[in-house]
Amino acid sequence: MSRQTIRWVACLQIGLLLLTGCHPIQPFYARNNPSLANYMDQAMSIEYADVQVESLPEATQSLEPYAHDRMPTEFHDWTLEDCTSIALQNTKMIRAVSGINLQSGSVAGALLSAQPGQLPSVYDPALVANVGNTQPLVVDSQGTRVAPRGSVRANQVGGVEHALSEFDTQFSTVLGYNTTDRPRNVGQGNVFNPQFFRATDSNFQAALSKRMATGTVATARMTTVYSRNNIPASGNNPASPNFGRSVPSDYTAALELQLNQPLMRGRGTLVNRIPVVLARINEDIALHQFEATIRNLLRDVEHAYWDLYMGYRAVEAARTARDSALDLWRVAKERAAISDTTPAAVAQAAGRVAQFQAALNIAINGSPVPGNDPLGLVGRERVLREKMGLAPTDGPFIRPSEEPTLARIAFDWEEVKAEGLVRNTELRTQKWSIKQRELEVMSAKNQILPQLDLVGAYRWLGVGDELIGADRNGIRFPDPGSRAFEELTNGDFQEVSARIEFTPAPLGSRREKINVLASQMQLKKSHEELRTKELMLVHQMETAWVTVASTHTSMMNFFDQLRENQSEIDIYHEQIANDSGDMSQILDFLLRAEEIKARAQLQYFQSIVEYNKAIVNIHYLKGSLFDLNNVTLGEGAWVEKAYWDAEQRSRERAGGHYFDYGYTRPAVVSNGPVEQGGVAEGNVSDAGITMPPSNPSPSQPAKEPEEVPAAPVPESNGDSQEVAPEASPETP
Repeated sequence: MSRQTIRWVACLQIGLLLLTGCHPIQPFYARNNPSLANYMDQAMSIEYADVQVESLPEATQSLEPYAHDRMPTEFHDWTLEDCTSIALQNTKMIRAVSGINLQSGSVAGALLSAQPGQLPSVYDPALVANVGNTQPLVVDSQGTRVAPRGSVRANQVGGVEHALSEFDTQFSTVLGYNTTDRPRNVGQGNVFNPQFFRATDSNFQAALSKRMATGTVATARMTTVYSRNNIPASGNNPASPNFGRSVPSDYTAALELQLNQPLMRGRGTLVNRIPVVLARINEDIALHQFEATIRNLLRDVEHAYWDLYMGYRAVEAARTARDSALDLWRVAKERAAISDTTPAAVAQAAGRVAQFQAALNIAINGSPVPGNDPLGLVGRERVLREKMGLAPTDGPFIRPSEEPTLARIAFDWEEVKAEGLVRNTELRTQKWSIKQRELEVMSAKNQILPQLDLVGAYRWLGVGDELIGADRNGIRFPDPGSRAFEELTNGDFQEVSARIEFTPAPLGSRREKINVLASQMQLKKSHEELRTKELMLVHQMETAWVTVASTHTSMMNFFDQLRENQSEIDIYHEQIANDSGDMSQILDFLLRAEEIKARAQLQYFQSIVEYNKAIVNIHYLKGSLFDLNNVTLGEGAWVEKAYWDAEQRSRERAGGHYFDYGYTRPAVVSNGPVEQGGVAEGNVSDAGITMPPSNPSPSQPAKEPEEVPAAPVPESNGDSQEVAPEASPETP
């Protein structure tokens, strides 16, 4: 091609480039589909995970929920202890939220929306004990352990076993092979350095390295080096003209013991055992959090149990009022037939029947209308089943068989306050966190010191024409046939090395000082958090303490009101029986009195339930709820191999000699185990009481204290154990 043609082709290419510009071009396909259907159908589709997990029968075999047209006919008469026991037996995943919250209710939505792995469970303490860093132990090229650098924080360590693994012995090995084949710029006849040098070299290293609690790193290292080249060998013959090497190849075996001892940073058991103590505290905090969630579950079960009791009483009060209104409607209808009662009185009685019937339906099924009970009896039973881990509906209906206490429990405020400040779970957890912050400050201060290490090594060597043999042949190096391991075990060649390594902190030590300052500020903040939590606990305990007294007073006031309402109703019934007075007015007063009585009866039972729940809250806050319910926390059974290992370790410790060093580093971090299974005052399962006199009415003198049954219901006409409502009255 001529130069002119090449010039024109180049100009044409430049012109095309200028006209089209630079922009990306999609590849062209013969069968192109611009709809991106494959991408939309595959990459953007929502799919099911291929996971096979057997569901709980409580979920898959749950029956149709109860409603107004389908009410239960079978019942489980369970005590509070029965419900608590079932709830604890069904608790692998704890159906309660963490933290202190005196309000309880359904937590199904909160648990269902929680992120995977965030639900509290009985596995949490074991998970914390077995969590660890995925980074392996680090060794250098010589097989020596490299100690971790930087200050230690509690969130950087896992369980105790993970922290103790830092002191495990690390084995490492290196095998290398190398050949050399190159010309060299030397003259001819050079015995020590031939012009064309060829060599084969190999090395093998095996090392065991262990870090001690004092910071010392001990390393045992075995090294074997093989060398062979084309330098002429004399065979250790003085008459040979080849004096560059004694034998064509040789093995060098070395056994070395090395100690790296830090003298400033990282020295001593105090700073090196801090990660282990922090890990142990992590496990303690996990146990406290587990205790708190179990405590919350017990509180929620008790609250749900008494709420269900209240649901039955609400149904009873609504049915009693409905039945009384129905009887009055019948009386008014009969009176209207003989013209003693106006039609307005009959209509008023029928309206009250409809009103009480609606209240009965709400008491059974609940109502989302503001001002009404949103759960009702059925909903309250469902909440209790949720806490117990049962199916929402499995046939029999739960019915509390235990009555709430009416006894006036007078807690001593000073004892409640002192016990709460010591035994409250949240305060104990905070104190463990403070202990962690104290250890973190110690670790951070140690990092200001320079890195000053003393390194010493003692080495045995042996060189031979061969590596090893079955028998010792007595040939010494450098004679042909000598053996490296035989020379090594003779111990004739020994070496000692020592050095000091000094690496100060960066000038100014700003990073180290910032870490110390941050740790000290965290410690100060933890102290103030503890003080604030103690103050808030006292506030909540005072609120609960006052609630116990106020609800008991309200309970007795409502009882007096209920008694007086019943007396008023009896008077109106007597007037109707004697046919005295204006019958329409008497019926009006009687209907109003029945409505007031139903409201007072409901408030009376509400005050009883709130009183028992307030007692539970007192124990909940001061840390004695487990004692109240006779519940203790303990470790489950281990596999048989664990017991075998424990027995072996126990025998090893029993066979050793105990050395009393007089102190331990770090110092003691625990004041002993938390006592469980004590006796708590204010047992809500007390049967009968001696009730003090209430405020007497002006028409009645004050009565002496008398023994009354738990949860009295004056003049109750309905069966408190029946939940199915009767049919509504006929329309007049």
